[in-house]
Amino acid sequence: MNLLYKKNYVHLFFLSLLAIHYVVPLIFIGQITINPHDNLDGGVVFDHIISKIYKGNVESISYFLSGKIKWYYIEELFYPINILHYLLNDKLFYFTDEILKKLLAYFSFYLLAKSLDNTKFNSALGSILYTTIINIHLPLGLGLSLLPYILYLLVNKDSLSLNKKHYFFLFIIGLNSSLIQDIFAFVLLIPLSFLLKNKSKNLKIYLQVLLVIIISSILSNAHLIIGSILSDPIHREAFDLGNDTVSPFLEVFKDFFTYVDPKSALFIFYIPLVSLTALTFILSLFSKQKNIRLILFFIIFILILKSVVDHSIIDGILIGIFDILKGYNFQRLGKIIPLALTLLFVLSISNLKYKNLKKLLYFVSFLSILSIQLKTPLPVIGHYFLKKNMHVEKFEETKKSFFEKKYIQFFKIIFDKKSYNVMKADINNSLNRTFDGYFKFDDYAFIRNIVKKSRVMSVGLDPMVAVMNDIRVIDGYHTIYPLNYKIRFRKIIERELEKNIKLKNYYDNWGNRVYAFYTDKNNIMLNFQSAKKLNADYVISKFPIKNHELKIICYKCNNSNHIFLYKIL
Repeated sequence: MNLLYKKNYVHLFFLSLLAIHYVVPLIFIGQITINPHDNLDGGVVFDHIISKIYKGNVESISYFLSGKIKWYYIEELFYPINILHYLLNDKLFYFTDEILKKLLAYFSFYLLAKSLDNTKFNSALGSILYTTIINIHLPLGLGLSLLPYILYLLVNKDSLSLNKKHYFFLFIIGLNSSLIQDIFAFVLLIPLSFLLKNKSKNLKIYLQVLLVIIISSILSNAHLIIGSILSDPIHREAFDLGNDTVSPFLEVFKDFFTYVDPKSALFIFYIPLVSLTALTFILSLFSKQKNIRLILFFIIFILILKSVVDHSIIDGILIGIFDILKGYNFQRLGKIIPLALTLLFVLSISNLKYKNLKKLLYFVSFLSILSIQLKTPLPVIGHYFLKKNMHVEKFEETKKSFFEKKYIQFFKIIFDKKSYNVMKADINNSLNRTFDGYFKFDDYAFIRNIVKKSRVMSVGLDPMVAVMNDIRVIDGYHTIYPLNYKIRFRKIIERELEKNIKLKNYYDNWGNRVYAFYTDKNNIMLNFQSAKKLNADYVISKFPIKNHELKIICYKCNNSNHIFLYKIL
């Protein structure tokens, strides 16, 4: 352990933990795994279109939603960091962008933690923990990564020591940040800074920091503001985001784990982090340090506040007063919580005198970091090798037991030698959490040569995959698009929504995912003529569809077991 304190070995050690996420899948399957949600099914595709626009292909924005997406709907369009995409291909840009944000998150938190008189080791531990738990690659720019740096300035600098270098960095952060996503986090840094150090501050410093970062953020997001004012009504005006008040305690975990579904089988990877959070809360509650207890109460206050504000009644009152707030998700109040919680952990462990308890916290924190780093690659690696080597019926039984959380049964099958033989299987689908596996470039190139410039609709497949392969679509995942289009698309899925109340509420009250929803693949009740009216000529499906309005073009296209192409008659 003492070796870690020499030179920069401590950073090398903790950054190697971060590298596990990339190295492990490279060793076993030859590719790096990616969490698809808001990455592969959204952010990456928008980055692809932005790069095409930067290279002069302005028409590419018409690939989305029958050409109804306008340039002022694209959130990251004017972020300076996108210049890198001019030089790098899609995959290389994704990983460069992701690793850059992770490194910035790590070192900015370290700078903050060290300034609060924490040891080098504890500061680095907190840095890797913060970097691990935030959902880095959402289309949020640099704001979330560099929140610790902004907080560092608020805590440690005054108006005299805040020089041109700091202003420049703040300006760059703002230009590469989402105003919509990060505004609350920027503002809530001020009360958090008061809690960290009890020395009086000149109001000027807070105004200077906030003004620089908010003004620069407005500059790079001005098109969204102008577009929302000048454009036709957007689909968010039909949002019903209000919920019944939820338990703040449960919300802690939801925010700390960046919106992980506790009902998911993958939640098993978050159990160490749940334990760590609970231990941190208990320690901070009984801490003799006043600022530690205050940070705990700050977190609880934010959780209660966002729970209450997001209540349907309160939400309705706010929208009634401020019409511009229609469709705004007040859950973003919680963007500050991962930073506050990580600070709470670092301060608690630094002030802990009981060595055995401290060792326990170190152990659980390392276990938390490892489990989250391996959350995405391990299931992919397991799925890949099991599908390749297991009897078909045993493989299906294994999948079922895992997703139903019957873990004892799952491990019994895994370790049963009789379950295995080498089988010939299409294992490409096992790699759907890798860049190439998700976007299926070869298969979709085959389809693109058939459909050419016609528009398609996807059934059972992510429509954003088609856009990534330069195929024009009528469906997709969009946070801003015309309300009229949502209404027109609903006619396609109307009968399917009536069959499933959950899907109906999902589309009607949210609607970011403009998908060809269905309940039973053996009884598809989509209105393909309505799809035709939105200029769809073809349907790409994951499975065969029996419908007199469709003509089969290719069965198992490009020898893929999961792609079928139909022409709408």
